[in-house]
Amino acid sequence: MTNKTIEDIAIDLQPLIAEHRREGEINAQLNSDVVSAVGKAGMFRMFAPKEVGGLELKPSDAFRATVAISAGDPAVSWYVVNSMAPCLFSAALPEAERNALFAEPDRNFGFSAVALAKATPVDGGYQLNGMWPVVTGCNDSLWCALAGIVQDGDKPRMLENGRPDVRMFLVPTKQLDIKLTWKHAAAMRGTGSNQATAKDVFVPEVLAHSPGSASRIDRPLFRCPPSLLTLPIFAAAAVGVLQGAIESASGEIKSKVSSITGKALRDQIETQLAIADASAALRAIRAGSLEAFDKVWDVLKSGEPVSNELKAEMYSSSFYAGDVARQMISQLYTKGSRAAFMEGHTLERCLANIHAIVAAIDARRGFHHSAGAVMLGAEPLEAAF
Repeated sequence: MTNKTIEDIAIDLQPLIAEHRREGEINAQLNSDVVSAVGKAGMFRMFAPKEVGGLELKPSDAFRATVAISAGDPAVSWYVVNSMAPCLFSAALPEAERNALFAEPDRNFGFSAVALAKATPVDGGYQLNGMWPVVTGCNDSLWCALAGIVQDGDKPRMLENGRPDVRMFLVPTKQLDIKLTWKHAAAMRGTGSNQATAKDVFVPEVLAHSPGSASRIDRPLFRCPPSLLTLPIFAAAAVGVLQGAIESASGEIKSKVSSITGKALRDQIETQLAIADASAALRAIRAGSLEAFDKVWDVLKSGEPVSNELKAEMYSSSFYAGDVARQMISQLYTKGSRAAFMEGHTLERCLANIHAIVAAIDARRGFHHSAGAVMLGAEPLEAAF
């Protein structure tokens, strides 16, 4: 037995993660020992049902653990956050199919929510054809969750709400053609977010998850749309990058002397302000996100629906966290040591990685706009809000 929290366990993993961080970036693939250790620690199962060995964590605890992992290497945290949606989807599956997904429970999931494939209805399911250019962790995964559009003849099938029938198709990775395209990436290189292609892959109806479908498990974690839990965890990755950037910049600034002014960097006012502002911002965005998460959790435990007003708090906190983290890291980069201009420097990687992370979050910016609309008394514009 251990009294360690999931955050404590994540912090214990930081030395191993940091040791192999640069190796992962050079190889465009996480070190296998890191993936194995993170998996055995349960990080890929934080939102999985207990029936399959999942931790089924309180969301704010998962947020804290993700921040700690991301501070060590955001590429590892990207494996973690991209595994969360499939874990949540699994609660809607029959027991046999759910067990099959977690036959090797320590494995991460490959994931892409970009609906670039066509799913043609056939007897018992769908024939899936398409290509996803960015699928995080697909090489290490046993299963991938991939978005596709169900077809009606030669056109997308439309739902009653006037939107295309987009499903998340759960596919064994061995049925996909993986092309190693990520080696030329400039940011988040360790994620191994390679290209995956499906050609005439049969997906049973039961593994074609429809967003909003009813959960077969009535417990708090599975009572709301997955986006309400996963978007804030993506933001946690950004918060972790900021934490890592502050630690790197602070350690270096303390010992550096400017070759231009001859003054110690720590004695320069602009540098002092940059560190102070970044530290204050880190505390603020972390606390704001955790506060909103705990409010959502209290409602989920009660069995009541989460109000649009509370969803607006959660989504706005998430996007704000990403935007502020990007701003603070950019400021640290410009006010710190010139050593950060060198390829592979920790702050240089933080700068590239935070822009990549926020770019990924930006794909869901409609939730941010809808949060503002709700706060102003209007209806959300995002259908999945």
